[in-house]
Amino acid sequence: MSNFYNHFDTETLGTRHNDHYRSVFQVDRDRVLYSAAFRRLQNKTQVFKSGAHDFYRTRLTHSLEVAQIGRSIVNYLNKTVFKSPAIDVDLVEGICLAHDLGNPPYGHPGESMLNDLMRDAGGFEGNAQTLKIIAEQLHEDPGSDEGMKPSRAFIDGILKYKILWSDSSKKDKFLYDDQRIYLDFVNGGDTHFPGCSLECQIMNWADDVAYSLHDLSDGYLAGFVNQKEIDSWAQGRSMNAEESKYLDTVIKKLDHKEDFNRFLASRTGRFIEGVRLIERKHPLASHTNRYRYGIEIDPEVKAENTLYKRLAVDIIFRSPQLEQLEFKGRYILKRLFETYLQGNKKAFQLNDKILPSSLREKAKNINTLDYIAIARMICDHFAEQTDISLPKIYKRLFDPDYGSFYDII
Repeated sequence: MSNFYNHFDTETLGTRHNDHYRSVFQVDRDRVLYSAAFRRLQNKTQVFKSGAHDFYRTRLTHSLEVAQIGRSIVNYLNKTVFKSPAIDVDLVEGICLAHDLGNPPYGHPGESMLNDLMRDAGGFEGNAQTLKIIAEQLHEDPGSDEGMKPSRAFIDGILKYKILWSDSSKKDKFLYDDQRIYLDFVNGGDTHFPGCSLECQIMNWADDVAYSLHDLSDGYLAGFVNQKEIDSWAQGRSMNAEESKYLDTVIKKLDHKEDFNRFLASRTGRFIEGVRLIERKHPLASHTNRYRYGIEIDPEVKAENTLYKRLAVDIIFRSPQLEQLEFKGRYILKRLFETYLQGNKKAFQLNDKILPSSLREKAKNINTLDYIAIARMICDHFAEQTDISLPKIYKRLFDPDYGSFYDII
């Protein structure tokens, strides 16, 4: 590990075993990589439903691609700016691998549905759920309930938002109120400073690069992104000369699959090299280089990236095909949640007879009058499901011809 990091960065959330051949950040990364939460991402939607075709991306393949782009950004900055391995590539890779761990089934529609269902119990947010998973649910030792004991730099690297649910609009972009202790740890005290660490900024840009380009790739393979649709999309929109040039290039490359794939690969390289390192003023800058430095994106690169994101959102995500599937996903989550936990905060009942064994054990340790704790338990259970396992739960409960005594639940 380079001298870019100090003890403030490497301090862990609780004591963990010494490792004689891996750095603190390598252990953080490995604990994510070998976790069940990471493996479940293989059956969670990125754009198109997991399992629909072999070549579509899932949350797992997306996370691997974000990690590769994140590593490339680090290597680029280390080579061109620091002339040495300053920014830790293992730290950034681990943060990128972990960034979507908290995403529930059905992507962002599923996330907003769970947030609606948890409106009286502290809300639901994918980034907050990721923090909960790494801090409380990934176990270092068998029987431990204290999470993976991540380093300060690792926790800080996944924190895109640093506002608690009670202080937010409660719509999105918040942490849970009981996660204040992790903000205290990250900041080294009870004064909470806004802004993302250097590694979090790198992860955010790597994520932007991945989904702006790879969503177009999947949309192209699925037949959504074609010349007719792009022409129709462009009509009536006000675009400057640069945006029109980018769009024309996309249209020309659509003629051949190989040309389009090479075009997307070249854009990935351009976006990686569009990152600039800056020095910034921040209250934690005197404590750590993670806040002494930050990144800025070349304005032209950022504008091109934004155009591709708008294109993907409008042509793919707002298509009737995907919006119908999103409607179904929201419905399944809502009906299951309200079947497990009936009523509201003022008057509720936990339908304990249909709980799987894992929830029955957890329920034993929860006050039956504590609506918030019970709702969080149910929410966590459904959030960890996949686009395959959740419909199975639904069909087992509501489809008369589905399910048997021998099912694993």
